[in-house]
Amino acid sequence: MLGACADEAGGRGGAAGWTGAPNPDTAGDAGEGIGDGGSVGDDDEDGDDDDDDWDDDAGLKFDLPDNDDGGEVPDPEEGCQKVDFVFVVDSSPSMADEQDNLLASFPGFISEIEDTLQVNDFHVMVVDAGELSGGGCEGTLGAGQVSNHNGQDCGLMAGQRYATAATPDLAGAFSCMANRGDEGPANERTMDALLQGLGLQSLVGGCNEGFLRDDALLVVTLITDEEDNPGDGSPDVPPLDGSCVPVDMDPNSGGDPTGWKSTLVGAKNGDEDAIVVLGLIGDCDVGGCPGMAIDPLGGVLSGAEPAPRLRSFIESFGHGSTGPVCANDYTPFFSAAVSVIDSACSDFEPPG
Repeated sequence: MLGACADEAGGRGGAAGWTGAPNPDTAGDAGEGIGDGGSVGDDDEDGDDDDDDWDDDAGLKFDLPDNDDGGEVPDPEEGCQKVDFVFVVDSSPSMADEQDNLLASFPGFISEIEDTLQVNDFHVMVVDAGELSGGGCEGTLGAGQVSNHNGQDCGLMAGQRYATAATPDLAGAFSCMANRGDEGPANERTMDALLQGLGLQSLVGGCNEGFLRDDALLVVTLITDEEDNPGDGSPDVPPLDGSCVPVDMDPNSGGDPTGWKSTLVGAKNGDEDAIVVLGLIGDCDVGGCPGMAIDPLGGVLSGAEPAPRLRSFIESFGHGSTGPVCANDYTPFFSAAVSVIDSACSDFEPPG
């Protein structure tokens, strides 16, 4: 898909809302339980500009709190002590500014995870939503990315296609991996990429061997402005006037939301409580992003396709949350997502 999301009435930032868990500081006013699909506003109610997420000398903080203030140390036998993050990023020509938003919000997201969950054992992998050209893992759908779209090496450990808390510059490595550019495949296969990346490619000998851990909480994040539906029934000449309709008939991924969920839960040994699914997607059908529109002067597309199949998949999980991909700032979404992850950590029981 071409172009990029742009500020429009009811689109970026303004009326677009988040679904998922309320911020724990404001949960008493939200009227919904954590992870049950309640709505979350996109204001930072404490006014914090997140400057305290950074250490001026050392960059991002990756040490556990020392509890010098007398705070209770979490029981190491309870909740999750490890988290595996996988981001599936659409790199088609309409996604440049969405990727910028993702890169800008990631450092604060990780800092909030550390501060709230007191967890610092991470695996972080970025998967392209489409099949890239190249040999070996470089051209394998679902393989973790080890370089940015220009081929710049992201500094991962040899033999690994994901970053860890031991990566010297985790935020920098993520920014490199997630910088997919906007010249990627126009046929997004978002769910195929996710399920292959966590299935066949995570087995011994696969491109992503070692990423998926049985004793870690799995956090999936999908970022795409296109529905994943091979039968979307797009008109031959879509209106491209902001109408909430599909705009193309890409082959996309096979299967359906029920089958996708079954496969993903199977990758975590049948334990749905071990999975959090987040999605920044098109949502004009529920009042978020506008539908796709074209600027008649510049020929640039804005908005996003409605994505009811992806939403159905995400919200079928007890710990699932969606937000508008056209928002001009992803920080509120990821801030709210920390509460979803915190709830999942409370439910998670590592095997063994």
